[in-house]
Amino acid sequence: MNVNWHGVFPQESVALMKLARAGHIEAARELYRWFMPLLRLNTIPKLVQAIKLTEQIVDRGSEKIRAPRLSLIGEERAYVEKTIQDALDTRTDLSRFNLG
Repeated sequence: MNVNWHGVFPQESVALMKLARAGHIEAARELYRWFMPLLRLNTIPKLVQAIKLTEQIVDRGSEKIRAPRLSLIGEERAYVEKTIQDALDTRTDLSRFNLG
């Protein structure tokens, strides 16, 4: 299974592309700023575990991973959970962009 942020937040990913293609740069930047903390998770060594945990948090899958990877624990897990919760708490209402 290919894991990525587009699979976790598909509506936001599509909206970002539509806004950019339509030339609505300020709206696209706003949505991109919302995405940035999630995209920064791409820089951590346990990216796959972070995405899988996120999939579980948003009910789009399971955090179960194959060996030799291990599930996130401790501070790493808390960091990812906080990042995801912050994203969910500040999620943009996409209907205001009238993307159809």
